[in-house]
Amino acid sequence: MGHFKINTRDIFFILKDQLDYGALCALDKYSDLDEKTLDLLINEAVAFAKGVVDPLQELGETEGVIFDNGRVSCPRAFREAFKKYGQDGWTAAARDPVWGGGGFPTMMRIVVNDIMYGACQAFNMAPSLTHGAAHLIESFGTDELKKMFVPRMYDGTWSGTMALTEPDAGSNLADIQTTAAPLENGRFKIKGTKIFISWGDHDLAENIVHLVLARIVGAPEGVKGISLFIVPKYKINPDGSVGDPNDVLCGGVEKKLGLHGSPTCVLNFGTGDNCDAWLCGEENRGLAHMFQMMNQARINTGVSGMAIAATAYQNALAYAKERVQGRDIAGRKKGGVPIIDHPDVRRMLLWMKAVTEGMRSLTYTAAFWADLAAQLPDRSRREHYRDLIEFITPVVKAYCSEKGFRVCEIAMQCLGGYGYSREYPIEQYLRDVKVLSLYEGTNGIQSLDLMGRKMAMKDGALLNGFKDEVMEFCQIHAGHSVLGEQINALGRAVDQVCGMAVKMRDLQKTDPLQWASYTYPALMCLGEITVVWRLLDMAVAAHKKIQSGRGPEDFFKGKILQATWYADTVLPFCITEMTGCLREGREIVDMPISAF
Repeated sequence: MGHFKINTRDIFFILKDQLDYGALCALDKYSDLDEKTLDLLINEAVAFAKGVVDPLQELGETEGVIFDNGRVSCPRAFREAFKKYGQDGWTAAARDPVWGGGGFPTMMRIVVNDIMYGACQAFNMAPSLTHGAAHLIESFGTDELKKMFVPRMYDGTWSGTMALTEPDAGSNLADIQTTAAPLENGRFKIKGTKIFISWGDHDLAENIVHLVLARIVGAPEGVKGISLFIVPKYKINPDGSVGDPNDVLCGGVEKKLGLHGSPTCVLNFGTGDNCDAWLCGEENRGLAHMFQMMNQARINTGVSGMAIAATAYQNALAYAKERVQGRDIAGRKKGGVPIIDHPDVRRMLLWMKAVTEGMRSLTYTAAFWADLAAQLPDRSRREHYRDLIEFITPVVKAYCSEKGFRVCEIAMQCLGGYGYSREYPIEQYLRDVKVLSLYEGTNGIQSLDLMGRKMAMKDGALLNGFKDEVMEFCQIHAGHSVLGEQINALGRAVDQVCGMAVKMRDLQKTDPLQWASYTYPALMCLGEITVVWRLLDMAVAAHKKIQSGRGPEDFFKGKILQATWYADTVLPFCITEMTGCLREGREIVDMPISAF
């Protein structure tokens, strides 16, 4: 039996009863679909994850990645799974059928990734990156480039990466040194080194298509001079087949804490001065183009954190129901009892349940917004949802990656000493999930983006749009017979957190060091507020189900209890954290370096 555990009833409750995702089929683009078809896709994804992806989790650890003489090889099962993943339509489920996609709503890509990341994060990064790279070409490439690359990437014949980071230009992309020299016929010659490239080299596919940021010779310095290039590992013959090597060499594979089944590579482009590339999009607009893939990757980082947390919780729950240890503290039962009877274990389980379901609702809601932002006929409503996605992206990335790690940590605590051993999968989850707070822009960088650029955009319209969305929910349900107290508390907290955000926005102009000292806790406050909102919204839907007498009452009661407990215990801490973000003490910035 595999490690992967998932409760599809929880997934469908959010999709159907909370979000009514079948309503997406009323949009013109998806009018040929219906809710039953969406349901079928999810059930098939779960079956694929359990049958094909789940076994890769252990293989990634035991066989791992081999780097020998400049070549990277992966377990054979990874190669077979990658090909089947593409051929079965999972890579491009939510893309345009013109290029080999399945034509499903964008939201379905997030749901599918939730399922696949939970089964094996190390593996699912490969098709996820391939999807992002292919979609970038689909969005900005010429028709010739689209025909050449996109279908082969979507069907799993070729894979893709994004190559941004350099040895002396980590998160500061303005300093990249990779160059692109013009050749004949609109091609360019690339020269430079990229590091920390996930799935940068491997033997899963016939070709690897790198999306590379580089500076055309003579282009302006800084971000205004960066362009985006398509650089395949192997050159492409006139008939579209794979040709000679394209002077893209793997210089090494990182030895990492986790994700041992996923090669993280150093890539050297043009060491033999023979690395051909195609410009993708406009010259000097590369960073703007790449942000499409980067933002998708940030959302998927949050999805990955949530997915690993969810299976960690399910594993801890199963163990707590089976493991007999100790006596019932209240004497209700005789003899040994399952540890789920112990109040402190129940506390940990309830915290994990609430956080994972809140994160799942948060990520699914953001995905739902993405379809509305792209497909609603009313322009102002599309813009409203675009603003919400802009605002929530750094929250999804930072909050879900941070809490994903914490859930795995608490899951390990539930298992006690067994959680620390390889006999159970928790220790691998903990190692694998940690990287999510580090890549695609560290969580500290996400907080600067949220509390700086996002707060200032459109004169604060993004923050106001988010506030309006939550406050509308609070006003509609203020008098709720069961949840009114917590909903009103949420409304007060939203007022305070948005007030804090406005004050911090002003502080950035007058005292940027003090401002930057508190952006991270401010982001986490916004994350907690958002999760409380999603849990209470879920609880309102569950209460309606109980009143209607349809479905298992205990299941719905669980949604209500997790929401009231989480709101009552977390909101007071949020209020305290908000106060701390606005304190005048300057210890962080005034501490002498020699005193650390």
